[in-house]
Amino acid sequence: MLRLACGVAAVIPCLVVSAPARAADPAELYRGKTISLVVNFTSGGPTDTEARIMARHLGKHIPGEPTIVVRNMGGAGGMIGANWLGQVAPRDGLTIGYLTAVAVAAAQGSPALKIDPTSLPFIAGVETVSVYYGRTDTGGGLQKPEDLLSKRDFWVGGLTPDSSKDINLRAEMELLGVSHKYISGYPGAAEVRMALEKNEVQVTSESLPTFRMSIDPALVKTGKAVPLWYDTSAKFWEKGHPDAIATGALPFAAFYRKVKGEPPNNDLWRMNALVAEFATSLLRTIHLPPNPPPEALEIMRKAVAAMAQDADYRAEALQILKYVPGFSLGPEAEKIYLSSANIEPGMRNLIRSYVEKGYALTGK
Repeated sequence: MLRLACGVAAVIPCLVVSAPARAADPAELYRGKTISLVVNFTSGGPTDTEARIMARHLGKHIPGEPTIVVRNMGGAGGMIGANWLGQVAPRDGLTIGYLTAVAVAAAQGSPALKIDPTSLPFIAGVETVSVYYGRTDTGGGLQKPEDLLSKRDFWVGGLTPDSSKDINLRAEMELLGVSHKYISGYPGAAEVRMALEKNEVQVTSESLPTFRMSIDPALVKTGKAVPLWYDTSAKFWEKGHPDAIATGALPFAAFYRKVKGEPPNNDLWRMNALVAEFATSLLRTIHLPPNPPPEALEIMRKAVAAMAQDADYRAEALQILKYVPGFSLGPEAEKIYLSSANIEPGMRNLIRSYVEKGYALTGK
């Protein structure tokens, strides 16, 4: 539609002014297109497994029902993929990031994260639980979690000292006063798991999907390992996380009270709780690249919310992961994510110094 703005008595020539262009029909924006779902870890791990299930079901909830393909971009603890999404990825609405550990990297001011994490439009978070487990032959015998407190100089295995896995592993051993040795640098969770099976390390942690898919049937049910405790969002400290109750373990805060009494009021406890909060309530986050088409963000938010209730998605997740991921949706979840980039400087410095101490322990 055109609007004519003409001068008096046609002395001033008519100006042809276009009306604002109508937003493209969402279905036309995506029909016949392919969306890349970028995973910031290599194939075969829990992030990749979850993303592939999502890719099989998300498209039908997007207008136009585009095809979705997974693209793995691992390295640097997930930061290569996160940086690519923020710096290089096309901004046409046809790329989505399914990312692990961005909130934790932001909270500690990781130098490996080269982008402003708040520049990535937030679609949703994915909640999880991190389950700690140990070999039953650790230190001559580990039959129940409390036995760990009397063991000495066993190996705790992780990924990199700046990963949430390693920060929480080290901090919780320290909070419990357990004498241990720390080894890091395994390229992925699968390699840490294999190291435990070969008795190179005796204690580590694993995300709940992998614990249920691999650790429980292969190690716990065969008597080779025992669940110790688990990390979860603070809202589950008292009642336990509904998806983790079947592990038989307690939230770390509840386990600490059981064996030590009331938690300490110190910086180490607060740091551990903060890192665990970001690592569980927002272990995975789903984003678009910066400055996407205005309608794309709302479309994707609605699509993920609809997929979370999709019976077929839930059935496949339950079959493969042994539980259905919980999605953190809406303004409150986005607020928590954004807060990761605005940590109080003293706490951020504490996390960074703790990470640097970890690198010193590993000689790297």
